[in-house]
Formats: sequence, C-alpha cells, structure tokens
Amino acid sequence: MLKLKQAKLALPLLLAAITLAGCAEPQVKNQTVEQPTAALQVGDYVQPTQVPTTNAARQAKLKSLNINTNSPLQQRRFALFVRYTQLTNNENPKLEVLEQLLGEISELSAKHKEDYELSALLGSATSFKTTFFLDDLGKTTLLSKKGSRYLDRAVKKAPNHLGVRLYRGITYAEMPAFLGKSRQAVEDFKQLRAGMDVTSSIDFVAMVDYYFAMALIKNQQQDSGLQKLTQLAQKDIMPWSDKAQKLIKQEG
Repeated sequence: MLKLKQAKLALPLLLAAITLAGCAEPQVKNQTVEQPTAALQVGDYVQPTQVPTTNAARQAKLKSLNINTNSPLQQRRFALFVRYTQLTNNENPKLEVLEQLLGEISELSAKHKEDYELSALLGSATSFKTTFFLDDLGKTTLLSKKGSRYLDRAVKKAPNHLGVRLYRGITYAEMPAFLGKSRQAVEDFKQLRAGMDVTSSIDFVAMVDYYFAMALIKNQQQDSGLQKLTQLAQKDIMPWSDKAQKLIKQEG
C-alpha cells in the first residue's frame, strides 16, 4: 500500500545516512511508546479509511468518483487517500505529483484540524518526500523529522483511531531496524488487529498483516514475523501472498 520507494532501497539508504550524520532517533531501549488503553472493544476504535489495495483498483475507484471542485467533501477527502497510496506504489513516482498532493492534503488538514487520520496521511506523505532528495542531507533530515512529528502527534491525539495507527505503522515499518521505530510500528499494528471490525476486506487485512510481520521482524521478533508471513503466503490474496513469500526468502 505505502511502499516507500523511488528507487530500490532508497528510503533505507536515506535513513542510514541521517543516522550516521548524528540525526537519528534514540535506540529502541530508550524510546517511549504510547501505551494502549486496556480492555478496549472493537466498538471503542475508529475504523480506518479503507482504500483499494492495488493500483488497478485504485485507478478504477478514482475514475468512478470523478472528483472535481464541486464534489462532496468526504469524496474529495477519500480521493486524497486513494491518490497517495497509488502514488507511493508507483515504480516511478513524480515529485511534482507528490507536491500537488501534499498541497491538497495540507490545505484540507488545516481546515479540519481534528481530522487526525488526515494529519497522519500528511505525515506519511511528508516522510515519502525524502526519497526525492537523497543528495541533500539537510532537506531529508528536515522532512523526516517533520513527517514523524505529524505521525506521532496524530497517534497521541487519537490513539484509538485505526487510520492514524495504519499510516504511522506502515511508515515506521518501512524504516531500517536500527532507527528504533519498529517498536512503535508493532504497537500500531497490534491496535489495528485488535480493533478492525467485520467490515474490513480480506485484502485490507492481508495488507495490514504483511506490514505487521515486517515490523515484528525489524523489532527482533523474527519468529513471530515469519510465522505471520508464512500464514499469509499460504493464502491466495494477491499481491500480499506473493509479497509475503518474497519477504520470507529475503529473511532467509
């Protein structure tokens, strides 16, 4: 869904450079993680905005929405989520497309400050922008920190909103393990899996489990992560079953 790539391993290499420059976050043992509220029920959570999990389906959805300036607010909002996930799964994303999208997300977020899922989307998109500036350490550091602030603030303000957890979880699961963000990602995905209701599509659940497994592996919980990947690989839920199989081979 939010595969943060402009080129192979671009984001991990970027974050490695930031760390070596002394700008990294503290290691896992020194981090504080938001504590979940005990004994929550599914009804206590705000369900995430679910978008199609393949670019073909996303394009079809956008075509059916036919968004314009007169479209209802909720349709325009939904289209932003679809367009962002489509962009980040494109093998050749364009900076100008991202900047246009960031402007629209930022504008809508400023008008609806309590829409924390939209704030999390803004944080994820800001983090993704770093992949276009790999040769500018100052700019990538600034964007990375800015994106993390949006994401962490959104979770702090709305810890039971699963959409907020989703965007931070995937963004942090993509980061290299040594940055120490994987622990927060694991907590986000635990909350997601605990709170998703029966309306969640099979494809959406598979996508969540894929990134949950990635976060577990990076959080030194390899057995649990590989077990989750194996279960997903044995199913026929594309593209996530194939992705799970490839990650299993990669982890060796």
